[in-house]
Amino acid sequence: MAGSIFTKRNAGLLAGVFTLAMLSRFDSIISPSIASIQASFPNAEPSTVESIATVGATAAVVSALLFGKLMEWLTFKAAGMISCAFIAFGGLMPLAFHSSVGQLLLFAVIAGFGAGILTTVLPSLTARFFHGSQLSGLMGKVLAMQDGSSMVVLAVGGLLAAGGWIRNYWLYGLALLGLVLVAVFVPGVNAADPEQVFTDQPVKAGADAVAASDGDQAGAGRRKQSVPALAVCILIGFLSIFLVAVLYNKLSVYIAQYHLGGADASGFALMFNTGSSVVIGLSINRLRHFLRDYTLPFAFVLMAVGALVLLATHAFPLACLAAFLVGSGSAVIMASCPFLLSNLAERRRYPLVMGVFSAMTSLGFTASTWVFKLAADFLGGDPLQVSLWGMVLIALVAAGALALGRFQPRIEARYIPR
Repeated sequence: MAGSIFTKRNAGLLAGVFTLAMLSRFDSIISPSIASIQASFPNAEPSTVESIATVGATAAVVSALLFGKLMEWLTFKAAGMISCAFIAFGGLMPLAFHSSVGQLLLFAVIAGFGAGILTTVLPSLTARFFHGSQLSGLMGKVLAMQDGSSMVVLAVGGLLAAGGWIRNYWLYGLALLGLVLVAVFVPGVNAADPEQVFTDQPVKAGADAVAASDGDQAGAGRRKQSVPALAVCILIGFLSIFLVAVLYNKLSVYIAQYHLGGADASGFALMFNTGSSVVIGLSINRLRHFLRDYTLPFAFVLMAVGALVLLATHAFPLACLAAFLVGSGSAVIMASCPFLLSNLAERRRYPLVMGVFSAMTSLGFTASTWVFKLAADFLGGDPLQVSLWGMVLIALVAAGALALGRFQPRIEARYIPR
């Protein structure tokens, strides 16, 4: 069994990794202030103001793809510092320029572009230095840090915004601290240089390290990139976010429709969705060991059960439970797919693969709204009911296809060193 990643030798590297993980969620840091911004600009379209909190995700699609390619030449340190600079600039400039919604949107795009870079850098950095169960566990911990820090930052942002929405932007000053930490701790090595991949690896996990270090020789057949398998993994990630987006789009409608509380109730319930990522991220290796070949199918079953709970019951505590179940399923997938992709892709192509993965998951979040709206219009049904039943159907079909096709065990047997 692989040893712990938390050693003195790894301390600096992990400090850099977790700094990047925290900053990767900074594209939505202004969410608590949207209502106050709307009040300050009463003539602006509400949807335009709301997009201040979401437009960064669109910019992140572009930067994830762009830096997926640029990472073939850039070092991790350079890419991380560029990301921090974009986040800091886009987040702090509104402190000086905030006379229009257009200005706020422009700076949100810049900050989101920077955060999107990290969706490519983070998994590539962890896969560059860790392997096997250590990599799987670290990716889970990174996910826990991302969503755990997001909960804290949004809560603090809400407190700051109580004294004026502009104060919320001061939190972006943390990106300047992050810039310093990245400059100090993130290694200045290239993700795509095969000659350097294992020479300065902080942890070599026995057989994992040996199998990997043989790289282009003995393990060449096993490590050859599989485009169909890559596509399936990316599709799994897309479906995961496509389904979890239903919760973000419809939970407030659900709570209002069944008189379960106000707007604050929706936010509270969604905390269970985010909090589930912390729980799953810290225990992903144990789950993988327990579920073995059925980890991915089980994740989709959890999402289906969460939707069924919402359909069958109309109580606020059970809505929180449903949010936790849906979030848990998505978290299992989002902790597992980057790990599988790191073994499926050629090392020099992994940043690009993760750029595509990130872009597709962002697309999944955006597409969910329109697909379920069109489905409700076509079927002539209640949009809430159509969305939840569609969520159940898609999740169960995905779970059944993955289980019957034995996708996960086939991939792990062929591509992942034991």
